[in-house]
Amino acid sequence: MVEPLSSVVGQERALALLRMYIGAGAVPQGLLFSGEEGVGKEKAARAFAAALLCRKPGAEGACGTCPDCRLLASGAHPNFFFIAPETQFLRIDEIRALQEELALKAFSDRPRAAILCPADRMTPQAANALLKTLEEPPPGAHLILVAHRAAILMPTIVSRCQRIPFFPLAVGTVAEILSRHPDAGGDVPPPVIRLAAAVSGGSPGRALSLLPDLADEREAWLALFSNPSPAAAIKLAESWKGEGDAPGRLAAPLSLARDLTLLSSGGGADIINEDLREPLASAASRVPAGGWDAAFRELLSISRMPPQAQKRLMLEAFFFGLHGKG
Repeated sequence: MVEPLSSVVGQERALALLRMYIGAGAVPQGLLFSGEEGVGKEKAARAFAAALLCRKPGAEGACGTCPDCRLLASGAHPNFFFIAPETQFLRIDEIRALQEELALKAFSDRPRAAILCPADRMTPQAANALLKTLEEPPPGAHLILVAHRAAILMPTIVSRCQRIPFFPLAVGTVAEILSRHPDAGGDVPPPVIRLAAAVSGGSPGRALSLLPDLADEREAWLALFSNPSPAAAIKLAESWKGEGDAPGRLAAPLSLARDLTLLSSGGGADIINEDLREPLASAASRVPAGGWDAAFRELLSISRMPPQAQKRLMLEAFFFGLHGKG
């Protein structure tokens, strides 16, 4: 299915720029879609590429019904290229293969569109090869670079692209997107969706990645904060081995510790876990040594550390110190 530009939610500024290019018929040959991961850059890049290939694009991009749109939807459009890393990085061989394709005569009178995602994971050799194409792009070819960390791209690459910024979304917008997503929707309780949105940093993609384990994590950590149990603490800490140490796994306990800090200080008007206000208020009345604010800061420090074996021991030490068991 070819999606319109309007399928990208909450990025009105970026969409206005893309619509302007389509309407004017003057699309830069190099574009850089930059912003946090999971905020709609790739979705926008695909919708924009579809508009470039469409024979009768409108204000919302591709029509979805013309022969080129149907060909693109089938995954067989010869003028569309999607370049993603086969391994950890985009390598020079993958860039050279794209260059060879672009050097050939186009299969139709439509432009050619290539999306590189994520472009900020190119090797230096690949980046230098891509720079040559950006300096002398083939006629009718448009390169769309999708970068989560544009700051690490070569400045010369950035300077040869029209930059389209994408921004973190409001919590309510993220929650709305999650509520309509087929992997969430009615299967996830609204409070958990709101929590995922609140701790996502404005990224629907990041929020979606948190959802599978968020409810169970929140329940387990609330129990530990409410009713100290060294055995339960050790069991939870031991799960932080290998793949269990996933990015964002501390989102639930961080949100709980934040709420406990607010409630213990007499605040709490804007706690994240509103549906748990009563048990949180009860737990907040049992202030640990150093206070809940110190516990929140320690958890935040642990969350910022890279995955490592010592993280399990740090979590054990955190619980024993929190409940005076060490």
